[in-house]
Amino acid sequence: MLNIDRKSPLPLHYQLKQHLLEKIESGEWKQNDLIPSEQELQDSFKLSRTTVRQALSDLVYEGLLIRERGRGTFVAPPKMTHSPEDRKSLTEFMLDQGIKPGWKVIEKGFVEANKEVAEMLKVAYKSKVYRIRRVRLAEDKAIGVHTAFLTESIASQINEADLLEGGSLNYISQIEQMMNSHAKRSIEAVAASELDVKLLHLSLGSPVLMIQRVVTGSNGKPIEFLQARYRGDRFKYQIGD
Repeated sequence: MLNIDRKSPLPLHYQLKQHLLEKIESGEWKQNDLIPSEQELQDSFKLSRTTVRQALSDLVYEGLLIRERGRGTFVAPPKMTHSPEDRKSLTEFMLDQGIKPGWKVIEKGFVEANKEVAEMLKVAYKSKVYRIRRVRLAEDKAIGVHTAFLTESIASQINEADLLEGGSLNYISQIEQMMNSHAKRSIEAVAASELDVKLLHLSLGSPVLMIQRVVTGSNGKPIEFLQARYRGDRFKYQIGD
């Protein structure tokens, strides 16, 4: 058991963090192991809740621990690293790594296009667009949420059965406009929203990687506008070597 040195110039939360890190790096705590609760750590080390939470938060931010609402804090498996330069979908990447991929459809149906969706799909503001929201799974655990928007004409051509199979574009891969199509992506770090908290089992404000993608068909018209949000502690997007 680590003795917290209250006379040390090192902050108490840092000392606790180093102790927890040693447990992980030594292999005593293995990936997906449930670690002691905040209360147990407070009692064991005679530390305040604030100090314990700061140590845990640092390790969560660094991707070494995962917090799951209602379940506790777990040792994180290695982050999945996906690069668009590999010319492989994330689904193919997961299969290559021996990870079971999957999808869960949360909702689908027509909605009014807000200003951003209208701009991306080049349709009129508040016109009818088809929205599909799916949770991306890895070993049956939620790692991301995909919200896709399509025009009415494209929505009538999608293959609903393919929403649960293959890569993120599998459900529209057979559409004629997908021949010689191209995609433009943007990536940014954002804080978890209430929907992310609900679907990805995160704490409000946790780091989330947001990827936006517009797929444009061979005729120059947008096919799909996607907003994908991934757990920052489980996913890494690599560009270049």
